[in-house]
Amino acid sequence: MGDKLLKHGGMITSAYVISFLFAYFFHAYMARALGPEDYGILGSMLSLFYIFSVPSVVITTILTQIISEQKGKEDYGKIKSILLISTKKLAYIGLAIFLMLIFLSPLLKNILNLSSEIPVIVLGFSLIFISILPSPRGVLQGIQDFTSLGLNIAIETPALLFFGAVFVYLGMGVNGAILAYGMASFVVMILAFIPLKSILEKKSDKVNLSVYKYAYPIFILILCITIMSSIDILFVRRYFPSEVSGYFTAMKMLAGAIYFLSIPLGGVLLSKVSELKTLNMVHSFLLKKTLFYFGAFIAAVLSAYALAPEMIITILFGKGYSSISQYLVWYAFAMGLLSLAVIIMFYDVSVKKTSFKIPLIIFTLLEIILLTIFHETLGMIIAAQIATFFGLLVTVIIINRRLGSV
Repeated sequence: MGDKLLKHGGMITSAYVISFLFAYFFHAYMARALGPEDYGILGSMLSLFYIFSVPSVVITTILTQIISEQKGKEDYGKIKSILLISTKKLAYIGLAIFLMLIFLSPLLKNILNLSSEIPVIVLGFSLIFISILPSPRGVLQGIQDFTSLGLNIAIETPALLFFGAVFVYLGMGVNGAILAYGMASFVVMILAFIPLKSILEKKSDKVNLSVYKYAYPIFILILCITIMSSIDILFVRRYFPSEVSGYFTAMKMLAGAIYFLSIPLGGVLLSKVSELKTLNMVHSFLLKKTLFYFGAFIAAVLSAYALAPEMIITILFGKGYSSISQYLVWYAFAMGLLSLAVIIMFYDVSVKKTSFKIPLIIFTLLEIILLTIFHETLGMIIAAQIATFFGLLVTVIIINRRLGSV
């Protein structure tokens, strides 16, 4: 199982490396094509996107855990039923978020200093397709078809780059960049169902999809880590000049690679551990292996960002964004602390240990309070995050040592 964790984790990591590479191309192009001010708008819309994506991400995580358990029982008829039910529910959620964002668009326009409500409305439309995509992907991850899942992930950002370049070329500006996320999600959503054909051909079995015993701790986990990783750009957008939010978005794209890799690795860990727990097999060694490999990845990224931050930012985003380079390694360090805590908490969810919930909520509120007080400079914002994420990591390690996991 340890070798399979390395193999499957390697597949997903490789897929995300490809995904990040094309995402960098997308952001490098948008940073130059839109300019710092409009690129900052894109960054703030992406933060809203991550926050409003929480319900669908929660359902994906729940699906992974439930389907991993059904896979252990080889109950593929129930897996089909779960796939169909979750797709329908996520479509409703996506539509509800779209309508909610239309209603909130005037308020968000004022809070984020936007010139129009259109970016918020376009984001809401894109979230319809983005919300549905986790259903087939959650099933692929749950049945541990990491080859198909990895291929689907790797295709998404090339599609994003294609649609984004076309829409911006057609004069749609930042609205086209936002719409590209929805169109790319629509394409890969269709493609994600293809490897599930054998499951869709099975006879549906009646299933009592009672997700509430799973949903509460997972919802707390996903909501809190999404807020912790995304809310900073909203403060920057609110309290700094528009072009500074563009610079910060560029830095966030580079440093955020650490955090965004921790989510799929946590998902792989979740599916593996859930299956082993169902079979009453030892599983704590998987957490230690994941932390070791991911820790090595963080060390490599931090080394690169410490040695050549200005060169990296200039190559990817242009000379105009290089003023943010002094903060890059420190922001990446903050994301590394949060990411290690995220992986440990994903493991806790997989073994149905949820002692992290209250501390996680407390540290999320602490970050918001600190950013509300200390936001005069970007250095103060990053320092507040380092302090918060370090405290969270130490806390979850202490909790898991008491439980004998770490």
